Amino acid sequence: MKISVSKGPLLHVVTAIGGIVPTKSTMPILYNILLEAEEGQDGCLKLAGTDLDLSMSYRMKATIERPGAITIPAKKFGEIVRVLPNSPISIEQTGERIKIVCEKSSIVLPGLPKSDFPAFPEKSFDGALKISNAVMRKLVLHSSYSAGREEDRQILKGVLWEIGKDELSMVSTNGHRLAKMTVKESLGVKDSLSVVIPPKALELVDGLCSEDGQLEVVIDKNHIGIREGDAVIFSRLIEGTYPNYEQVIPLYNSKTVLLDTQKFIDALRRMLILANTLTHRIRLFFKDNQLKVSVSTEEVGEGE
Repeated sequence: MKISVSKGPLLHVVTAIGGIVPTKSTMPILYNILLEAEEGQDGCLKLAGTDLDLSMSYRMKATIERPGAITIPAKKFGEIVRVLPNSPISIEQTGERIKIVCEKSSIVLPGLPKSDFPAFPEKSFDGALKISNAVMRKLVLHSSYSAGREEDRQILKGVLWEIGKDELSMVSTNGHRLAKMTVKESLGVKDSLSVVIPPKALELVDGLCSEDGQLEVVIDKNHIGIREGDAVIFSRLIEGTYPNYEQVIPLYNSKTVLLDTQKFIDALRRMLILANTLTHRIRLFFKDNQLKVSVSTEEVGEGE
Protein backbone atom coordinates (compact mmCIF):
# COMPACT_ATOMS: atom_id res chain seq x y z
CA MET A 1 0.00 0.00 0.00
CA LYS A 2 1.19 3.47 -0.88
CA ILE A 3 -1.09 6.50 -0.68
CA SER A 4 -1.16 10.28 -0.28
CA VAL A 5 -3.91 12.00 1.70
CA SER A 6 -4.73 15.47 3.06
CA LYS A 7 -4.08 16.01 6.77
CA GLY A 8 -7.33 17.79 7.71
CA PRO A 9 -9.84 15.14 6.60
CA LEU A 10 -7.55 12.34 7.83
CA LEU A 11 -7.29 13.87 11.31
CA HIS A 12 -11.06 14.31 11.53
CA VAL A 13 -11.70 10.65 10.71
CA VAL A 14 -8.88 9.23 12.84
CA THR A 15 -10.05 11.27 15.84
CA ALA A 16 -13.63 10.01 15.46
CA ILE A 17 -12.64 6.37 15.07
CA GLY A 18 -10.09 6.66 17.87
CA GLY A 19 -12.95 7.51 20.21
CA ILE A 20 -14.31 3.96 20.03
CA VAL A 21 -10.99 2.13 20.29
CA PRO A 22 -10.92 0.48 23.76
CA THR A 23 -8.37 1.49 26.38
CA LYS A 24 -8.29 -2.05 27.81
CA SER A 25 -8.80 -5.27 25.91
CA THR A 26 -7.63 -8.87 25.87
CA MET A 27 -7.49 -8.61 22.05
CA PRO A 28 -4.49 -6.46 20.97
CA ILE A 29 -5.94 -6.05 17.47
CA LEU A 30 -8.74 -3.88 18.90
CA TYR A 31 -6.16 -1.20 19.76
CA ASN A 32 -5.55 -0.82 16.03
CA ILE A 33 -7.24 1.07 13.25
CA LEU A 34 -7.65 -0.52 9.82
CA LEU A 35 -6.24 1.30 6.79
CA GLU A 36 -7.25 -0.11 3.42
CA ALA A 37 -6.36 1.53 0.11
CA GLU A 38 -8.90 0.69 -2.58
CA GLU A 39 -8.21 0.99 -6.30
CA GLY A 40 -10.66 2.27 -8.86
CA GLN A 41 -11.55 5.33 -10.86
CA ASP A 42 -12.11 7.23 -7.63
CA GLY A 43 -9.41 5.85 -5.37
CA CYS A 44 -10.21 6.02 -1.69
CA LEU A 45 -8.82 5.14 1.71
CA LYS A 46 -11.03 3.12 4.05
CA LEU A 47 -10.43 3.51 7.79
CA ALA A 48 -12.18 1.41 10.43
CA GLY A 49 -12.16 0.74 14.15
CA THR A 50 -14.17 -1.37 16.58
CA ASP A 51 -14.55 -2.43 20.21
CA LEU A 52 -16.74 -5.37 19.08
CA ASP A 53 -19.92 -3.65 20.34
CA LEU A 54 -19.47 -0.46 18.33
CA SER A 55 -17.84 -0.27 14.90
CA MET A 56 -17.20 2.56 12.47
CA SER A 57 -15.81 2.74 8.95
CA TYR A 58 -15.15 5.76 6.77
CA ARG A 59 -14.12 6.14 3.14
CA MET A 60 -12.20 9.26 2.17
CA LYS A 61 -10.54 10.58 -0.95
CA ALA A 62 -6.89 9.69 -1.41
CA THR A 63 -4.31 9.29 -4.15
CA ILE A 64 -3.69 5.55 -4.43
CA GLU A 65 -0.31 4.57 -5.89
CA ARG A 66 -0.49 0.99 -4.65
CA PRO A 67 -3.47 -0.74 -2.97
CA GLY A 68 -3.14 -2.71 0.23
CA ALA A 69 -4.35 -3.03 3.81
CA ILE A 70 -2.88 -3.07 7.31
CA THR A 71 -3.88 -2.24 10.88
CA ILE A 72 -1.81 0.13 13.03
CA PRO A 73 -2.03 1.46 16.62
CA ALA A 74 -4.93 3.93 16.60
CA LYS A 75 -3.77 6.11 19.49
CA LYS A 76 -0.23 6.59 18.19
CA PHE A 77 -1.43 7.15 14.64
CA GLY A 78 -3.86 9.83 15.82
CA GLU A 79 -1.19 11.57 17.91
CA ILE A 80 1.21 11.58 14.96
CA VAL A 81 -1.30 12.94 12.44
CA ARG A 82 -2.34 15.67 14.88
CA VAL A 83 1.16 17.17 15.14
CA LEU A 84 2.23 16.82 11.50
CA PRO A 85 2.38 19.96 9.30
CA ASN A 86 -0.70 20.95 7.29
CA SER A 87 0.64 19.29 4.15
CA PRO A 88 -0.14 16.11 2.20
CA ILE A 89 0.73 12.95 4.13
CA SER A 90 2.31 9.95 2.42
CA ILE A 91 1.66 6.50 3.91
CA GLU A 92 3.59 3.50 2.59
CA GLN A 93 3.32 -0.10 3.73
CA THR A 94 6.26 -2.48 3.74
CA GLY A 95 5.37 -5.87 5.13
CA GLU A 96 3.77 -5.30 8.53
CA ARG A 97 5.13 -1.78 8.99
CA ILE A 98 4.07 1.59 7.61
CA LYS A 99 6.12 4.67 6.93
CA ILE A 100 4.44 8.07 7.39
CA VAL A 101 6.08 11.01 5.62
CA CYS A 102 5.04 14.66 5.74
CA GLU A 103 7.46 17.38 4.59
CA LYS A 104 10.67 16.63 6.52
CA SER A 105 9.09 14.29 9.08
CA SER A 106 9.36 10.52 8.66
CA ILE A 107 7.84 8.04 11.13
CA VAL A 108 7.61 4.23 11.07
CA LEU A 109 4.92 2.30 12.95
CA PRO A 110 4.48 -1.47 13.41
CA GLY A 111 1.24 -3.04 12.27
CA LEU A 112 -0.83 -6.20 12.24
CA PRO A 113 -2.41 -7.87 9.20
CA LYS A 114 -5.96 -7.08 8.11
CA SER A 115 -6.84 -10.78 8.50
CA ASP A 116 -6.61 -10.38 12.29
CA PHE A 117 -9.14 -7.51 12.32
CA PRO A 118 -12.75 -8.37 13.29
CA ALA A 119 -15.25 -8.42 10.44
CA PHE A 120 -18.00 -5.80 10.39
CA PRO A 121 -21.69 -6.80 10.46
CA GLU A 122 -22.96 -7.50 6.95
CA LYS A 123 -25.91 -5.14 6.61
CA SER A 124 -27.59 -3.77 3.51
CA PHE A 125 -28.95 -0.23 3.55
CA ASP A 126 -31.56 -1.04 0.91
CA GLY A 127 -34.90 0.17 2.23
CA ALA A 128 -33.23 2.08 5.08
CA LEU A 129 -35.18 4.57 7.17
CA LYS A 130 -34.17 8.15 6.41
CA ILE A 131 -33.95 10.88 9.03
CA SER A 132 -32.49 14.37 8.76
CA ASN A 133 -29.33 15.13 10.71
CA ALA A 134 -31.06 18.11 12.35
CA VAL A 135 -33.83 15.94 13.78
CA MET A 136 -31.41 13.26 15.02
CA ARG A 137 -29.19 15.85 16.67
CA LYS A 138 -32.18 17.41 18.41
CA LEU A 139 -33.29 14.05 19.76
CA VAL A 140 -29.83 13.09 21.01
CA LEU A 141 -28.98 16.50 22.51
CA HIS A 142 -32.14 16.69 24.60
CA SER A 143 -32.31 13.09 25.82
CA SER A 144 -29.06 11.10 26.07
CA TYR A 145 -27.50 12.92 29.05
CA SER A 146 -29.71 11.16 31.62
CA ALA A 147 -28.55 7.64 30.74
CA GLY A 148 -27.11 5.52 33.55
CA ARG A 149 -23.42 4.96 34.22
CA GLU A 150 -21.33 1.90 35.01
CA GLU A 151 -22.99 1.25 38.37
CA ASP A 152 -26.51 1.23 36.94
CA ARG A 153 -28.53 -1.61 35.41
CA GLN A 154 -27.47 -2.49 31.87
CA ILE A 155 -30.78 -1.44 30.31
CA LEU A 156 -30.55 1.99 31.98
CA LYS A 157 -27.16 2.61 30.35
CA GLY A 158 -28.92 2.94 27.01
CA VAL A 159 -31.16 5.46 25.27
CA LEU A 160 -34.61 4.28 24.25
CA TRP A 161 -35.52 5.27 20.70
CA GLU A 162 -39.22 4.98 19.93
CA ILE A 163 -40.15 5.20 16.26
CA GLY A 164 -43.84 5.79 15.75
CA LYS A 165 -45.87 6.31 12.61
CA ASP A 166 -45.82 10.10 12.91
CA GLU A 167 -43.43 10.94 15.76
CA LEU A 168 -40.00 10.05 17.15
CA SER A 169 -38.99 10.00 20.82
CA MET A 170 -35.74 9.39 22.68
CA VAL A 171 -35.74 8.68 26.40
CA SER A 172 -33.03 8.07 28.98
CA THR A 173 -33.08 7.64 32.75
CA ASN A 174 -30.76 6.46 35.50
CA GLY A 175 -33.64 5.82 37.89
CA HIS A 176 -33.32 9.25 39.52
CA ARG A 177 -33.69 11.63 36.61
CA LEU A 178 -35.38 11.26 33.26
CA ALA A 179 -35.12 13.08 29.94
CA LYS A 180 -37.45 12.71 26.97
CA MET A 181 -37.49 14.44 23.61
CA THR A 182 -40.28 14.03 21.05
CA VAL A 183 -40.50 15.45 17.54
CA LYS A 184 -43.25 15.18 14.98
CA GLU A 185 -41.58 13.27 12.17
CA SER A 186 -42.58 10.30 10.02
CA LEU A 187 -40.00 7.79 8.82
CA GLY A 188 -42.61 5.85 6.89
CA VAL A 189 -42.77 2.81 9.18
CA LYS A 190 -45.87 0.62 9.02
CA ASP A 191 -45.62 -0.47 12.65
CA SER A 192 -44.13 1.32 15.64
CA LEU A 193 -40.85 -0.03 16.96
CA SER A 194 -38.37 0.72 19.72
CA VAL A 195 -34.70 -0.07 20.40
CA VAL A 196 -32.23 0.71 23.19
CA ILE A 197 -28.98 2.22 21.89
CA PRO A 198 -25.70 2.79 23.79
CA PRO A 199 -25.14 6.57 24.24
CA LYS A 200 -21.60 6.22 22.87
CA ALA A 201 -23.03 5.25 19.49
CA LEU A 202 -25.33 8.27 19.45
CA GLU A 203 -22.49 10.59 20.45
CA LEU A 204 -20.42 9.25 17.55
CA VAL A 205 -23.29 9.82 15.13
CA ASP A 206 -23.83 13.35 16.44
CA GLY A 207 -20.15 14.19 16.00
CA LEU A 208 -20.15 13.09 12.36
CA CYS A 209 -23.43 14.66 11.26
CA SER A 210 -23.11 17.44 8.72
CA GLU A 211 -25.28 20.51 9.12
CA ASP A 212 -27.91 19.66 6.53
CA GLY A 213 -27.34 16.02 5.61
CA GLN A 214 -29.46 12.92 6.02
CA LEU A 215 -28.94 9.67 7.91
CA GLU A 216 -29.87 6.21 6.69
CA VAL A 217 -30.84 3.78 9.44
CA VAL A 218 -31.24 -0.02 9.39
CA ILE A 219 -32.35 -1.99 12.45
CA ASP A 220 -32.49 -5.71 13.18
CA LYS A 221 -32.84 -7.79 16.32
CA ASN A 222 -29.29 -7.20 17.58
CA HIS A 223 -27.78 -4.23 15.72
CA ILE A 224 -28.46 -0.75 14.43
CA GLY A 225 -26.61 0.55 11.40
CA ILE A 226 -26.36 4.26 10.60
CA ARG A 227 -24.85 5.73 7.44
CA GLU A 228 -24.15 9.37 6.67
CA GLY A 229 -22.27 10.06 3.48
CA ASP A 230 -19.01 8.09 3.62
CA ALA A 231 -19.34 7.16 7.31
CA VAL A 232 -20.98 3.92 8.49
CA ILE A 233 -21.60 3.05 12.14
CA PHE A 234 -22.82 -0.27 13.52
CA SER A 235 -23.73 -0.70 17.16
CA ARG A 236 -24.93 -3.66 19.16
CA LEU A 237 -28.30 -2.92 20.74
CA ILE A 238 -28.83 -3.27 24.49
CA GLU A 239 -31.05 -6.24 25.26
CA GLY A 240 -33.90 -6.20 27.74
CA THR A 241 -37.18 -4.45 28.42
CA TYR A 242 -36.94 -0.72 29.07
CA PRO A 243 -38.79 0.47 32.22
CA ASN A 244 -42.27 1.94 31.84
CA TYR A 245 -41.04 5.51 32.12
CA GLU A 246 -44.42 7.01 31.22
CA GLN A 247 -45.89 6.11 34.59
CA VAL A 248 -43.59 8.60 36.36
CA ILE A 249 -44.40 11.51 34.03
CA PRO A 250 -47.42 13.44 35.38
CA LEU A 251 -50.30 13.62 32.92
CA TYR A 252 -51.59 16.83 34.47
CA ASN A 253 -49.70 19.57 36.26
CA SER A 254 -51.28 22.76 37.57
CA LYS A 255 -47.91 24.41 38.17
CA THR A 256 -46.10 25.81 35.13
CA VAL A 257 -43.28 28.35 34.90
CA LEU A 258 -42.16 30.58 32.04
CA LEU A 259 -38.68 32.08 32.37
CA ASP A 260 -35.76 33.45 30.38
CA THR A 261 -33.74 30.46 29.17
CA GLN A 262 -30.30 32.10 29.07
CA LYS A 263 -30.66 33.75 32.47
CA PHE A 264 -31.70 30.42 33.95
CA ILE A 265 -28.71 28.65 32.38
CA ASP A 266 -26.32 31.35 33.64
CA ALA A 267 -27.67 31.03 37.18
CA LEU A 268 -27.35 27.25 37.12
CA ARG A 269 -23.76 27.43 35.88
CA ARG A 270 -22.78 29.74 38.72
CA MET A 271 -24.37 27.50 41.36
CA LEU A 272 -22.93 24.31 39.85
CA ILE A 273 -19.46 25.46 40.87
CA LEU A 274 -20.48 24.88 44.50
CA ALA A 275 -22.68 21.83 43.94
CA ASN A 276 -21.86 18.30 45.04
CA THR A 277 -19.75 16.67 42.31
CA LEU A 278 -21.78 13.45 42.47
CA THR A 279 -25.38 14.63 42.78
CA HIS A 280 -25.04 18.18 41.34
CA ARG A 281 -28.06 19.02 43.50
CA ILE A 282 -29.36 22.60 43.30
CA ARG A 283 -32.42 24.07 45.03
CA LEU A 284 -35.04 26.02 43.07
CA PHE A 285 -37.44 28.15 45.12
CA PHE A 286 -40.43 29.77 43.40
CA LYS A 287 -42.38 32.59 45.09
CA ASP A 288 -44.18 35.76 44.00
CA ASN A 289 -43.15 35.45 40.33
CA GLN A 290 -39.50 35.10 41.35
CA LEU A 291 -37.09 32.17 41.13
CA LYS A 292 -34.25 31.75 43.62
CA VAL A 293 -31.50 29.32 42.66
CA SER A 294 -29.37 28.24 45.62
CA VAL A 295 -26.87 25.61 46.66
CA SER A 296 -25.27 24.57 49.93
CA THR A 297 -22.54 21.96 50.01
CA GLU A 298 -20.64 21.08 53.15
CA GLU A 299 -16.88 21.77 52.88
CA VAL A 300 -17.40 23.51 49.53
CA GLY A 301 -19.60 26.53 50.14
CA GLU A 302 -23.00 28.00 49.50
CA GLY A 303 -24.54 30.57 47.19
CA GLU A 304 -27.74 31.89 45.64
